[in-house]
Amino acid sequence: MEPPPAPLPDGPLLFAVRIDPSDGASRAFPIARLVEDGLAPLGVPENPDAGWSARFDSAFMAPGRELELHAAGRRIGSLVLDGSSAMPSAACLPVATGQALVPAGSTAPARAFAFASSAGPGEPSSFPLDALDNRMRTYSPILAEQLMRSSGESRPYLAQRADQRVVSWPGDSTSAFAATYLIGDQLDAPPPNGQAVSLFFLARFRPQGGYVPVWSEFRRYEGGSGKEVFAYLDAADSPAGRIDFVELRDGSGGIRIGASVDRGETRQLDWTEDAVCRSELFLEAATTP
Repeated sequence: MEPPPAPLPDGPLLFAVRIDPSDGASRAFPIARLVEDGLAPLGVPENPDAGWSARFDSAFMAPGRELELHAAGRRIGSLVLDGSSAMPSAACLPVATGQALVPAGSTAPARAFAFASSAGPGEPSSFPLDALDNRMRTYSPILAEQLMRSSGESRPYLAQRADQRVVSWPGDSTSAFAATYLIGDQLDAPPPNGQAVSLFFLARFRPQGGYVPVWSEFRRYEGGSGKEVFAYLDAADSPAGRIDFVELRDGSGGIRIGASVDRGETRQLDWTEDAVCRSELFLEAATTP
């Protein structure tokens, strides 16, 4: 008696998307499942049956399938898959190709996220093009020192800002920002030889109190595989609410995606991309002629 077919992942899939801004040609790689409270692993079977891949493609990557395209914490358009896919690794799911469609006059970002939604169709928003201002630059080192001291770091004055960027937040009158500060390390360098410290934080603007951190990640580590540095990537408005994504440099020579769901309470790193099937690697490989 033959065993029953291996089940497909349950729930909408979240795709990391890379877009060619010149023509909207896109590549999409499934990285997680969207569940009620955020993100969950894909749940791919260890030993799928012979027909599993075909069933997966039919269910999630069929030609003409339209996914919501998200960036900057909002829906910015649609991703229409064309039915083509590539398998960069036998151990991972395929990379799908398609076309990003955004409102006339809007800019398509180079990176975005996509998923199928059961919500009624709504008009997508234009992708915002905000820039850092002096107020953000002023608050950034002040908040970094406060967060480092509260985490037990006695030398916050040694911290160097490695990354800072505007974070669009629909509904807020003023944009948020995210920043990364390092002691004894560099953002894209190999792991340091000695001890190092990393701080990442996301801050929203409160009219009565200025910028306030709403999510932070503080790490102490040493050379080798201990490196753990976060830098802001993007946000999506998912069925579970707003999800903010970061890039994680973990010392292995690649970048993984991590995520935090905004639940209106103390935030944490809720999900991290599989180290074997990194979207950054596969989407880059798919763009190589």
